Amino acid sequence: MKYLYILCAAVVAVACQQMSKENVYYIRGEAQGTTYGITYIAHKPIEKTAVDSILKVIDLSMSTYIDNSLITKINKGEYLPIDPHFEKVLSASMDIYSESEGVFDPSIGQLINAWGFGKKENHIPPTQKQIDSLLALTGMNKIHVATTPKGTFVEKDNPNIQLNFNAIAQGYTSDVIADYFLSKQITNFIVEVGGEIVIHGRNTLKGKSWTIGIDNPLQKPDEDREIVATVELTDCGLATSGNYRKLWTDSLTGQKYVHTINPKTGRPQPSNLLSATVIAPSAMLADGYATTLMALGGIEKAKDFLVQHKELKAVLLYSDEAHKDKIQRYVTENFKVEFEEAILSN
Repeated sequence: MKYLYILCAAVVAVACQQMSKENVYYIRGEAQGTTYGITYIAHKPIEKTAVDSILKVIDLSMSTYIDNSLITKINKGEYLPIDPHFEKVLSASMDIYSESEGVFDPSIGQLINAWGFGKKENHIPPTQKQIDSLLALTGMNKIHVATTPKGTFVEKDNPNIQLNFNAIAQGYTSDVIADYFLSKQITNFIVEVGGEIVIHGRNTLKGKSWTIGIDNPLQKPDEDREIVATVELTDCGLATSGNYRKLWTDSLTGQKYVHTINPKTGRPQPSNLLSATVIAPSAMLADGYATTLMALGGIEKAKDFLVQHKELKAVLLYSDEAHKDKIQRYVTENFKVEFEEAILSN
């Protein structure tokens, strides 16, 4: 009996050791017109189908690329109750719209389509007359939320106003997936959807914080990814907005048009700001504020905005006349960033 007891104790000890062992796992896939990736440390893996089901639910709520999504139906004028995902993103959008004095404006759906950055590609610039008519359909102050016994509804001053949450929805998606992992008692992970990231906990297998890279904004879309800086982070959201991947060139004039639309002029916003990386409490907020910084119209306006928002950490990469073809940088206070000097000085 003594030997049997010792044997049983040994088996239990081995089993406990096996249960306590953590490994790093990866999930990769495609969604929302982009890719997603998750790196996490856990005792056992999470099924990819669970993540894909979350992505499908959010797509059916807010994807303008799906004909039967809620946002597509609302954009077509249907009066339907909105779901909690839609409501949270709409509420955050209205807050950032107010804080940015209208620079961040998801009601520019018609302008996004007119400039060829929507579901249907169109590389013919709209006329000023067309822009003026679409500006009349722009402004989150023309969007209202009505709460009734039958649900919460979006009411528009003009039924032709179209919403587009692409500047904030991917960050929100990362937040939702992060919440799912936390609900499974997984606390050390990185969730990334289309470049918008949630960082939680630490890389416990290496005994350090998670390291996130910031892309070179001067690299061409077809080039391999090149990192110009890295940051060590935990328990936050991170998003980078830039015009270096989404743009098109007019075949007749050679004019380049970037995807960041100024809702006040109705035109793509030229800027010496190459990219804006923002760290915020959530990826949704980081996503929205990063877009705001790009839409403001230059490095100085972006700096001024950050001075008014001390709660945000940011890395701004820009160019100027004195240092053409070289990346300049601005980093908010109390934020440690490691730069690749060899790349920045090229």
